[in-house]
Amino acid sequence: MKTRVISGIVLAILLFLTLFFGGYVTLAVLLAISLVGYHEIVSALGVEDKNKKFSTLELAGFAVIAFHYALMAISGGKLIFFVMALMILFMAEAAIFVFSFPKYEFNKVMASVYAFVYAPMMLSFIYLLRIREDGQFVAWIPFIAWVCDTSAYFAGSTLGKHKLCPKLSPKKTVEGAIGGVVGSVIVGCIYGYVIEMATGNTGSAVSNVLVYALITAVASILSQIGDLLASGIKRNHDIKDYGTLIPGHGGIMDRFDSVIFITPAIYFLTTYLLK
Repeated sequence: MKTRVISGIVLAILLFLTLFFGGYVTLAVLLAISLVGYHEIVSALGVEDKNKKFSTLELAGFAVIAFHYALMAISGGKLIFFVMALMILFMAEAAIFVFSFPKYEFNKVMASVYAFVYAPMMLSFIYLLRIREDGQFVAWIPFIAWVCDTSAYFAGSTLGKHKLCPKLSPKKTVEGAIGGVVGSVIVGCIYGYVIEMATGNTGSAVSNVLVYALITAVASILSQIGDLLASGIKRNHDIKDYGTLIPGHGGIMDRFDSVIFITPAIYFLTTYLLK
């Protein structure tokens, strides 16, 4: 427990510095996290050569991840370049599959593309949030996933009776899931109100607080799906943790799985709803 707490404190400090400075600092940290997260997922999915640390498929993924972040820095985060990076990766992985046939099974090609979407691409939406005019505030919204997780734990521990996904996660309950949503919305409303007051947007405070409530409600529901998705992958491949990078927490994907999963939804909701 002590190791977990210390790691959590260090992680919180690094996270604060990453989002506080923004710009290339945020971009560089997200790139590093994306590379590690991608490696954790492809390793879990078995996309590796038997006697090599990195497969050719994974190395192609690393190269396109770096290219993807470079495009974001150059273009200012235009979404058309997200599609370009994804298409380039798919074609590169397909070429590797064809010219090294039958070295790799096609399911490994698809797993490497899936891993790119799941970690690097979805995570990079945090950068898109941070470069908004109000980015120093909204870039924190994805971490409502941790509030949801904590709220769900306490609600489930005290009120939980009905199993949510008994075969996938026997300890999670419907009551816990509802508690996670309620806790997230409460914190989201408070956070939204504080931001509106701090930025002087008193005229739109009420409407924007309602938007924060909607955003955090949707995010908290998706957060729990993302958490279960990550757990399902681990169960399918009989692993306990994705990695050991964060002492007491596991790997990047063990700590950021739900945050990553909800970030694109938060980006689109804030873009079209938050004024």
